[in-house]
Amino acid sequence: MSLRLITPQWSCPDNVVAYTSTRKGGVSLGDFEGLNVGAHVGDNLSLVETNRQQLPHSEKIVWLEQVHGNRVVNLPTLHLKADASYSNSKAYFCAVMTADCVPVLLCDTKGTEVAAVHAGWKGLDNQIILHAIEQFDCKPCNIMAWIGPAICAKCYEVDAKVAGVFKNYTGAVSPGPEPEKFLLDLPLIAALQLTQAGVGSITQSHLCTYCQNELFYSHRRATHQNKKSTGRIVSVIGLL
Repeated sequence: MSLRLITPQWSCPDNVVAYTSTRKGGVSLGDFEGLNVGAHVGDNLSLVETNRQQLPHSEKIVWLEQVHGNRVVNLPTLHLKADASYSNSKAYFCAVMTADCVPVLLCDTKGTEVAAVHAGWKGLDNQIILHAIEQFDCKPCNIMAWIGPAICAKCYEVDAKVAGVFKNYTGAVSPGPEPEKFLLDLPLIAALQLTQAGVGSITQSHLCTYCQNELFYSHRRATHQNKKSTGRIVSVIGLL
């Protein structure tokens, strides 16, 4: 099966490489079937490495140890426990793995700076997107953002405590199918935070990791199917 990548539909500079992988292609088996790039989910590590090597510019990708925090690292670095990375070097590509959380790719309009952000609800609550934007030398109005595949609002049910964290984000919280349950729109929250930070151009992928089982891994879907784990896709951005 050939590799299938999703490229942002934005007007980024020609020297910016940006894409999100899907589960199409790859050599992983079972619950990880396809192009799983997560080395921390219980998959055979040799298969994960084979999958990673299929990715464009794989030799430049810097893989983070993601912890659902708000730490951003400037590449290169030895301290890879973080949920976002920033680079202004052609030698180091930024990357974040997801399986429902929101991947956000950032670049400046001149094509000299890039960043990748892993934003679950905890990261959004702790303003990880803003922390990533603060790494840029340019003004936020000269930054472009792409919000990649993530779980959509109709698929992401949360309790009242989590919903309450985002009650001030217009349109982000709606009533769920059961009492004291709510539906949360993570991609919308990401977009609202980008807007509030002054980012000049924001593009949504409008792709749902839960709905589109044939394309994406979904932690929430795996949980509903009583599976112990699932794979990860990756969103990558770098400079040529």
